[in-house]
Amino acid sequence: MSLDVLDQIASALEGGESPAGELRLPVGTRFILEELTLFDSVNDETMWAAALLLCVMERGGTCLPLRLFSEVPEFVHLPDELRALSVDEWREKLSGDVFGDGEDHVRPLVVLDDRLYFDRYVRLERDVAQRLLSPLSPDALREPAAWPTVVGDYFNDDELSSAQRQAALGLFRQRVTVLAGGPGTGKTFTVAKMLVALYRATNGQASVKICAPTGKAAQRVRESLVKVLNEVAPDLAGEVMRRITPTTIHKLLGITPLSSRRRRSDPLHVDVVICDETSMVDIALLDELLRALSDETRLVVVGDPNQLQSVDVGTVMSDLVEAVTNGLPGTQLTTVFRVLEGADLSAGDRDLMLQFFNHIRGDEVDEALGILDAGTNILRLVDVNEKGEMMDGGNDVLNSVIARAENLINVAHRSSSSPDALTELTSVMVLAAQHRGLLSRTWWVEKVGAQVGFRDDTVPSMVGLPVLITATDTANGVTNGDTGLIITSDGQTLYQPATVVTTSESDDVSASRLPPTAIHSWQPWWAMTIHKSQGSEFDEVIVSITPQTRLLSKELLYTAVTRAKKRVTIVGRRADVEKALKTPAHRYSGLAEIINSLMSA
Repeated sequence: MSLDVLDQIASALEGGESPAGELRLPVGTRFILEELTLFDSVNDETMWAAALLLCVMERGGTCLPLRLFSEVPEFVHLPDELRALSVDEWREKLSGDVFGDGEDHVRPLVVLDDRLYFDRYVRLERDVAQRLLSPLSPDALREPAAWPTVVGDYFNDDELSSAQRQAALGLFRQRVTVLAGGPGTGKTFTVAKMLVALYRATNGQASVKICAPTGKAAQRVRESLVKVLNEVAPDLAGEVMRRITPTTIHKLLGITPLSSRRRRSDPLHVDVVICDETSMVDIALLDELLRALSDETRLVVVGDPNQLQSVDVGTVMSDLVEAVTNGLPGTQLTTVFRVLEGADLSAGDRDLMLQFFNHIRGDEVDEALGILDAGTNILRLVDVNEKGEMMDGGNDVLNSVIARAENLINVAHRSSSSPDALTELTSVMVLAAQHRGLLSRTWWVEKVGAQVGFRDDTVPSMVGLPVLITATDTANGVTNGDTGLIITSDGQTLYQPATVVTTSESDDVSASRLPPTAIHSWQPWWAMTIHKSQGSEFDEVIVSITPQTRLLSKELLYTAVTRAKKRVTIVGRRADVEKALKTPAHRYSGLAEIINSLMSA
């Protein structure tokens, strides 16, 4: 290896965003590359390839297929002679003592089936694949004799998809079941009916746990299940929910900042674990969940593969869906039965919103843009100029956001237990593509805060301030992703969790006991990033797009618009919306291929 290759890589790839919009290496990754130089046989090609892999991982990928080197945006910065290499030549160059096999021969890098990995991630993918396909213990709960009959009792509507029925019937046939589908395809109905059937068929003896990646997602799962269970089995709804209160994956596993892994000697002895919103789960967390399950436990993973992927590394849900097409037990729900239920919309408006969702999911760019260009009451585009200034309709958008803020202040002063609080909290929400910059989350917070007199204290003290918790605090019973409202009661300023307004057992917390904002434990909840919105629902969603942002993708836009129940307003340049619709988030992963190879072995 030439002595100056590290300097060349740093000069070309390190230091943030490039003028062309490539991600580039995050500052600090030079240390990783320096560690590779400790191996005598490492060559320049390996160093550049490892740098590209780090770029891919920064975007959430686990590996880099050799045939796709040239598709990585940063590839253009490689020396000319390296850009001219063929796949066969790359395969030959990526060898030596710095490469292991991902099994007994441990080294930093691994090439498996023409995919370049760091050792940790090939081990994670292989471990996940093996555990997904591992057999159940003979001591696992066996299929009750009445199971087909009971399932038939709940899945007997001609309007229901046979896929939903088959998903329920297949619960006992394997250890892992995948249940995938978009909004309105009946994932929650399938899970709810499966739970009631399981309760009846086992006389309440089957133990079930439900989890989701965040506190907000777990709360949303609970609300959805309560609603469906009260509809399909009102006599059993209370008893079923009493046994299966949804929680976060971390809480289920007992993972804390001081204990990041569950003890292997203490597996979860549960008959069935259901993991919802699995698109938000990264490869390391899925591995931890699978490792924590006893060999008597069945796992049902539920999610929408078209939604935004996890913040950390991995493409778990889309990988599992791909594996389902090759034989992994699972069901993809495609027929839409319910959409925007309870949103007080006409049938025509519901159909239009559903068409918009489907056009985005199906890469039908012109059709999706055509609906926006028509500018209906429920779907519209508010254009902005290069300075981020909103054009026609912009004042109406800003006024609706400010009106929500003022209404929350009125509600908080009027009554600490008013049911109006939940209505206002879920009425209008700005979902921003970026945390900072024009039309970002902080931009909206500053706009609204200036209007309502918000002072950016370290502790939330303004009565009527909506709050998003961004760090788990077990001492005070708040979880990352929780939301609430600052109220006043008996002279105290309290943080009231949003769930208190419904039927949760959560308690009010003194606002002064919340960790200060200096350690990033809470945010004013007048706006939020799209990433943090997963698992939420609002009457009206305002999707705010920073001009020329590189962060927007089809999945990000799809996630944002599907949070809406009644209305979607996109604030941004039409060119940026079009670019997002044409830009799927490319994350490279080998999990599906590893699962397929194990199934065919």
